[in-house]
Amino acid sequence: MPVWFSDYGFKYGGYDPGAMAAAAIGLIYIYLRNGNATALTLARKILDDLRINRMSYEFGGFVYKSDYHYAWLNALVAHAFGLAATGRSGQVFSFPDAANADIQFGAMMSRFFALSGDSKPNLLNADTIPFTIIEDADVWEYVPHYLMLRQLGSMEGLTLMLYAALDYAKQSGSWVWFDKMLKFVLLENLAILAASSVKSITTSYELRDLKNLVRVRYGDYDRDNSKYAEAKDQALIDELGELPGDIDLKYGSPVITEDPQLAATLAERKLARLSPPREIADLETWLEGARLELGDPVAVSSDFHGFDQEEFTLFAKNLSLDQRRVKLRLWRPIAYPAAWAVDDTGTAYDSYAIDLAGEGDPNWCYRAYVY
Repeated sequence: MPVWFSDYGFKYGGYDPGAMAAAAIGLIYIYLRNGNATALTLARKILDDLRINRMSYEFGGFVYKSDYHYAWLNALVAHAFGLAATGRSGQVFSFPDAANADIQFGAMMSRFFALSGDSKPNLLNADTIPFTIIEDADVWEYVPHYLMLRQLGSMEGLTLMLYAALDYAKQSGSWVWFDKMLKFVLLENLAILAASSVKSITTSYELRDLKNLVRVRYGDYDRDNSKYAEAKDQALIDELGELPGDIDLKYGSPVITEDPQLAATLAERKLARLSPPREIADLETWLEGARLELGDPVAVSSDFHGFDQEEFTLFAKNLSLDQRRVKLRLWRPIAYPAAWAVDDTGTAYDSYAIDLAGEGDPNWCYRAYVY
């Protein structure tokens, strides 16, 4: 398999576990989606070869090397096994050798964490975030198509390890490592507005147009009532009752579809947009807010509101150059804290108190919510 590419074209090099793992990842995705037998055969051969023949037994095993034990290389191998073990949402087929892949992936993760630190041998730094420094040398063969300039840190190991962290989260149920690395990558995209940068701020709760049940009617629904797709937020239905919303894409509507998958996707996206109750922050700041773009995450601090870098998403902006002010509208989902009261004897006409935060309380069905 060619592993190098430059202006001179593809060429072969020595065996590279990372290159083979990258090929396996693509093959696994093909198989999970459409069950291609050739993709499965090749993926299994590569994974079996990596698992049985290609491990480096330096530093306790379950790591891989080309000339060195690179974090990016090991991240690719780990992701290949992790993907085979955990799969992905929307897959149609399951990888048949997931059990062996799961064992290998778990062992690799244990070795990664055991070797974490700020000195060699380490694949992860002490904070579990990999980082690579490029040597002070230019590779003239690639001029002017540099992948990296000299003296620059590489995000390659980090972004590839992020895939392994996603597999680890799906396997273990713990998203702490994944969230930590993701926030590190996106840190520059997080705008921080300190209390001194906020001229005024007003918060409110937006409860209009909430939907926790969305139905999309499509095709010949009038003759066949089974032609609809539905998406619902059962937890929100339990709390607030049904708040349905309908989309008509059946015959006779201005826009129609006959595709059940499209109808299901539209229902899910409509639900995702309208189901979470929203906390709105109307904030006025100075011209520093002009740099913000719609959709940016913004960390807001306000002593009066008890905000300490609380994260919102920007969805509206009004810039006034005359007043040198910027008005921002921010939102984030809100949670429903249950109302509490002192338990007391009541009748069928009284309000009942709740002592337990769950259905184990006999009066749970009479609960109310406060904001």
